[in-house]
Amino acid sequence: MRYFKVFLTLAIVFTAYIGDFIVFRSKYSDSLTFRAITDSLVHASLGFLSSLIFFSHDQNLNLHISGLNVTFCTIVSSLIDVDHAFVARSIYLKDMINLKHRGIFHCTTFWLLITSIILLYSYLEKKLNLYLLSFMLILAYSSHHLRDGNRRGLWLYPFGSSPPIDKNLYLFLLAVLPHVLACVYNIGKSSFGKSVTIDYTSMVV
Repeated sequence: MRYFKVFLTLAIVFTAYIGDFIVFRSKYSDSLTFRAITDSLVHASLGFLSSLIFFSHDQNLNLHISGLNVTFCTIVSSLIDVDHAFVARSIYLKDMINLKHRGIFHCTTFWLLITSIILLYSYLEKKLNLYLLSFMLILAYSSHHLRDGNRRGLWLYPFGSSPPIDKNLYLFLLAVLPHVLACVYNIGKSSFGKSVTIDYTSMVV
């Protein structure tokens, strides 16, 4: 399992580095359609790898539950960009690319607030399914925001945007954050009690 974690960590760095090159600096990058599709695929891949790293630290979840959460994290990582259409009020790529400001799903403060509320509620009500869901959301938006932040910084309302994240720091955070979150999750999970199981039939996502 240790080598599998190392492989996934290297894979997430490789995916981010090569993915950015393909999206922004390849010979096809002038095509808006190509950039939109490949950009979404890179975001989804980072969410996928981040969640795999996360679950590589927990041997107690069955494959079905892990698969559902990996799929959820992968989809959300990519769908964050749907707010481009909301801001542009258009479904055309040329309108969604040339935006003067970012949508709410690209606001890091928004996601911090949402996941903090879910975490607090899950802890108070001892709902392990929601507790796990909150970590999937954190993985999804953090991988997406860090990648965008490499070019535009993080949008931390109401304080504005941070400077662009250094490339090396961005790659380091992408590689380390899933491991850190997995450790935090496992520490917090102990407070739910050994008898608690994750039952997705009681939750509508």
